[in-house]
Amino acid sequence: MIQYGTAVAAVALVSVHLLMQGVLTPYANAISFGTILSIYQSWVYSLFLEALLVVVLVHGFNGVRIILHEWRQTRSWSTWVDIGVVLAILGSVGYGTRTIVLAVFGAGGS
Repeated sequence: MIQYGTAVAAVALVSVHLLMQGVLTPYANAISFGTILSIYQSWVYSLFLEALLVVVLVHGFNGVRIILHEWRQTRSWSTWVDIGVVLAILGSVGYGTRTIVLAVFGAGGS
């Protein structure tokens, strides 16, 4: 159910993200450093990006976890796969959150 729920959430969040960055804002402007930094400095959009980050990472890493569980099915393997996936999600979300926090608080440079 995690995979299905995060898939639906990812489709919705990615659709909104692409709409805002490719349709409502011309693409050439959307990829400029100043525009990207201003987007990150908006609290509302930075929370949106954090939600997008978490949903996509959980969906992706859970997919890898499912594949690894199908590949081998011993109890110790399953335990280590689960621990490894949780650590990978936490590390990736932590690093992505770090990027958002640095941009919000002005560490992006000028």
